This record gives sequence, structure tokens and C-alpha cells, in this order.
Amino acid sequence: MILHRPVAKLRHVLERFGAMEERLVDLQARLQELQQVVADGQHRSEQAAAGRFEELRDSVHLAARRSGPTRRPTRALFLVHHIEAWDSYHDLVRAMRNAADFEPIVVSIPRRFPGADGFSYEEEIHRGLDARGVPHLRLPAHGAGEALRLIKAIDPDLVFRQSQWDVDVPDDLATHRLTFTRLCLIPYETMNLVENVPGPGGVNTAVDNPLHQAAWAVFCANDLMFDMARTDGVRAGDRFRVTGHPKADRLRAAAPSWPIDGRPSGQRRRRIVWSAHHSIGTTWSNFGAFPAMAEDMLAWATEDQDTEFVFMPHPALLTIVHSPESPVSPDRLVDWRAAWEALPNTAVFTDGDYAPLLVASDMLITDGLSMLVEYQLIERPIVYVERPDHRPFTPIGEMVRRGTHPVRTVAEARTVANPFLAGQPDPLRLQQARNVERLFGQESSVPRILDTLREMLAAERSDPVARPRDPAPLAGADQTAVLGRGRSQRWSDWLDEESQTSAG
Repeated sequence: MILHRPVAKLRHVLERFGAMEERLVDLQARLQELQQVVADGQHRSEQAAAGRFEELRDSVHLAARRSGPTRRPTRALFLVHHIEAWDSYHDLVRAMRNAADFEPIVVSIPRRFPGADGFSYEEEIHRGLDARGVPHLRLPAHGAGEALRLIKAIDPDLVFRQSQWDVDVPDDLATHRLTFTRLCLIPYETMNLVENVPGPGGVNTAVDNPLHQAAWAVFCANDLMFDMARTDGVRAGDRFRVTGHPKADRLRAAAPSWPIDGRPSGQRRRRIVWSAHHSIGTTWSNFGAFPAMAEDMLAWATEDQDTEFVFMPHPALLTIVHSPESPVSPDRLVDWRAAWEALPNTAVFTDGDYAPLLVASDMLITDGLSMLVEYQLIERPIVYVERPDHRPFTPIGEMVRRGTHPVRTVAEARTVANPFLAGQPDPLRLQQARNVERLFGQESSVPRILDTLREMLAAERSDPVARPRDPAPLAGADQTAVLGRGRSQRWSDWLDEESQTSAG
């Protein structure tokens, strides 16, 4: 059959196909829009459900805390991920074990410092606690939720964390997971010297991190830190208590110990501790000067055989080199350490129990931060190698800086250090003494912390404040005897013992 007007009909068919194609494209776009609407709705539903779950969890935790501490003695759990800062808690745990109204339990946990690949280091923390004579339970890596279940099985009245940084500890032990109990904090640093990189919304992370906001008690060294919390904290510092800081007590009472054997003749060489901060990049506080100092310090130690040098890196410096933004590669650090440790007058100190080391030294070379104030407790020269781009000091930091000798380079540090090494007195010693008196006072912090805990617990129990026997002297006591249980334990062993005790 011959089609009538075939060209026109073909054009009509093509137009219909084109219209169908346009409709298909439009339908596809509508389907994508619908999928996005469904996804957005699901996301909002999940957010709402998560919000309701968090609200329910927070309400349950609040109810648990409001029930009040009824157990006597008060059970205090110490979560230890930062063995290098154990001095903040050592004497407190000892005093609690020597008191009738507290039952301290120490637990070693994994950590993840900047640059580290996942959580680890619990074995080293365990060994460090053992070396210090601290009986403890061990919590290595566990499955999701297991750590928290085990902590709840212990049923602590108080939980002490070592720092406000949730990112450093497993998620099970983050602030929002621990609010079922009374969270306490003695900061790993004695006080805040620098304006921290602000948190979300401009939060001052030195006094207003989630842990500060959720804490039952935060113990601070002085009224200046309390004023910072009152000004910058969303809770206006209502959980902060001025008690002094246990690190100051440890430094004042420490017996000197030095890791380098002296000359065969017995003649003592001059001693320098070089403390290096971890913030060697440009994204945090920017105090770390190790990249600029490393080779010059190696040359100084090589050339000056009449002086002994102990390199004391911040523990995070050893992990930060593995991060992409680090200006120092892991291989460079390894090679540098090998050259440093090959010298007869050098050592590397990573033990963490640094108070005896500082007391045994003659001088400190440092780029900051905590050492700037802690070393002033022993009133010896501090040569501060200062980066020009560091975060601004707080008023406390400005006061502390006046007790140091700021320089820009290692060459300048040598020029400043040489007269002191030759026996010249430090003209800043009186300034350091004034700083220490203003920032730490003279009173021991541990009795003040214990008294504050007793008063707060008594208020929740509606009891008169108990005044049990005074703790035995802390300095010079035998650690194993004072601390009681003379061994560390796995969780399962401890739980078995608790079950048998309850059954008996």
C-alpha cells in the first residue's frame, strides 16, 4: 500500500517520539526529586529519632545522678589514657586509698593522639602504672559498647577523666556516654597559658568543652582560671573549684633523678632539659619549634661535651609526625633520634614521670607550653625559644612569660644559657617566685580536693560533712603498701572477685 503524504506522517511520528522523550526526562527528574524528598525525610526522621534518644538518655542519666550517692565508701573511677600526665592524679589516688571514705579504682585505657592510626598504647600505660606502683584494671581495645558496659558494672559514684578532649579516648568513654555518673576533672595541664583555637561557635575549649559543661566538679589551680571559666563558660564556672594543682605538689616534693651516667671521674656535668611541644604545624597553637631547632640542638650537644642534654618530647609530638600536615616526616625523626642518642652526653625521656628529671636539671630549653609554668616551681632558668606565629597568650600566659628568657633561635638560646651554665644567678628568679606564689600558692592541693569532694557529696546526701581520719603523709610513702592491692587486674578477674564478694 502506498502511504499518503509519507513525509508529513514521518515528521508526526518523530515529533511524538520527541514529546515522549521529553516526558521521560521530566519523569526522571520528578523521580529524582521524589527520591531526594524521601531521603531528606528519612534523614530528618533519623535526626529526630537520634535527638529523642539523646534526650531520653540524658534524662535517664540525670535521674541516675539525682538519686544521690548512697554507697560508702564513695567509689571513684580514674580513666587513664595519658600516663605522661599521671602526676595530676597520683597523690589523690594515694590519699583516697588511705582514707576510709573513698574507694579509688584506676583503669588503663587506649588513646589516640593526633597523627596516630587508631586507638592503642594501653600496654604502655599499663606498664607505666605498674612502674609507679599503682594497682589498676586494664581495658584494652573492646567491641563497640563493651567498655561502657564494663564501667557500668563497676558502678562508680565518680568518674575522673584526664582531659577534656573526647577525640583522644574511645567513643564509649566520651563525655556524652558517661553522664550517668558524676564526671570530675583535674586538668592534665596546670592552667591555660594560651588562647586556644576556638571550638564551634567560638567556644573557649580550655574551660567550656562538653566535659566542662557536663562535669560535676572541675578542679582548677587558681582564681584566674576560675574567672576564665566564669567569663567564658556557658555555666559561668559553677562547677569549677579552686584547689591548687597536684602537679605543683609533685614537683615540690620530687627527689632528683637523672638518666645519664656521669663521667667516670665522678665530676658532675651541667644538665639541660629540652622540652618540645607537639604543635609543630600551623593548625593548632603553633608553639612547637622542633623542626627549626632539631639540627641546631644536635650540633650544640655534639660541640658541648661538658653539658648533658635530655630531650623530653610531648607525647603527641611522636605521633603528629605521621599526619599529612606535619613538617617533619617519621623517617626524619627516627634518623635524628638515632644521631641524638648516639652521643655520650644525651638521652631521650618519654617516661612521663618527669618531676624528678626537672628537679635534677640546671636549666630548661623549651618552646612551650606547660613547661613554661611548671619549671618555675623549681626556680631555675628557662630559655624560651618562641615562634612568632603562636596563638596569643592569656593574661596568665603573659605573667608566666615574664619568668622566662625569650629567644628566637637556638643560637640565641646558647648565648643566653652560657652565663647561667657558668654559675651566674638568674635575674628572673624573684619573678618566678612571685609567679609561683600567685598561680599556685603554698598549700597542698590534695587535701583541698578531698575536702571539696566530701562537702559536695555530703550536700547531695543531705549529710553533715564527714571528717574521717587525715590521710597519711604522701611524700616518701611506700607506693605498693599505701595503694593496697599490689597488682593490676583484667576486667574479668576483677568482676569475678566482686561477684564472689557479693555472694559471700
